[in-house]
Amino acid sequence: MDNIKEITASAETVEENENTALAASEEKPKKRKGRIVKRIFCSVGIILLVLIVTLSVMLYSSVKTIMTVEQVDEGIYKICYEKDYKLDKALASNISTEDELLEFVSDTFFFGIPFDANQEYVACSTFLTQNEEGQYIAGRNFDYSKTDLLTIYTHPKDGYASIGMAPLASLNIGVTDGIDAMSNIGKTLMLVSPYMCVDGINEKGLMVAVLDLDPMRIKQDTGKPKINTMIAVRMLLDRAATADEAVQLLGQYDFNSMTKMGQHLYIADAQGKSVVVEWQLNNTPGANRGFEMHVTESPVCTNFLLCNGRTTGECRRFDTIAQRLAEKPINTPEDAMENLKAASVSWTQWSCVYHLSDFNVDVVLDNKHDKVFHISPNDFLE
Repeated sequence: MDNIKEITASAETVEENENTALAASEEKPKKRKGRIVKRIFCSVGIILLVLIVTLSVMLYSSVKTIMTVEQVDEGIYKICYEKDYKLDKALASNISTEDELLEFVSDTFFFGIPFDANQEYVACSTFLTQNEEGQYIAGRNFDYSKTDLLTIYTHPKDGYASIGMAPLASLNIGVTDGIDAMSNIGKTLMLVSPYMCVDGINEKGLMVAVLDLDPMRIKQDTGKPKINTMIAVRMLLDRAATADEAVQLLGQYDFNSMTKMGQHLYIADAQGKSVVVEWQLNNTPGANRGFEMHVTESPVCTNFLLCNGRTTGECRRFDTIAQRLAEKPINTPEDAMENLKAASVSWTQWSCVYHLSDFNVDVVLDNKHDKVFHISPNDFLE
């Protein structure tokens, strides 16, 4: 009997050992599976963290810029631009049409989400005069369909700081049935604003303005890199300190007008030089019949070609300003604004007097000359 008990006990012990070994062998795969799952979750967590950090870095400057949008008064807004708007990329992209510009800003600012813009005829007036201290001031009327004004302060790392003016109606913002300027969508669309400036001044005292022309759309094609009107304005504000530098920069590119209309650029600097840059077809028999760049020195510019030598009798607004400057060549900022008032039309959306030596601007909206907004870089950096 004792032998039987011992044998039975031994058998039970062996069975227990086998069960323990089996349990242990089953637990090892479970532990390995657990470790694998943990590693997978850890890897996914790291990937998500990297994506979140990357997205945060990408969006940080955009959000920071959007948060600077403020309404200054009825019809006028301001934005301090803190984002890299990729000017070098724009200059290298051969942008020649409005659609190409919209595609570029869509990819640059909105992850490829398309949007539309609304460019209309710009019938404007500009001039340069001198004040009593010998400093130069430039005047600009922007004649356009009903629009609110966005004033833009940019200070790129590789360029000059500037204050630019953009019509919000061109982005379908702030007009009847348009997008509310202070809505999230409205403020987000303002990220495009560096490439919507139609006039402005930089810290070196260079002023540039776009004015439309009746002749055919400009399509220069000499083999140089291509730019359109709005890229050109941005380039000049960022990179040119004088009118001569501006002309030199423009000569490095083939110019294409932004809309179906032609355009010319009025450029003035703090040293008192003002030029009108135009592109006209060379119709000389046997010559290359492409567009050629012409530079004409003139203190006044409106909406007709100056490179053909004609001045008076072409435009009432031009004649009005030219006559007033001839009668009074020295003008206070108030005098300059009166010149703009005299040359205004019922659809003048804003009038600017640019102080080229002081890097600031006086603005009047909608011909309401009893209310002047004085704008300087400090207004954006508060």
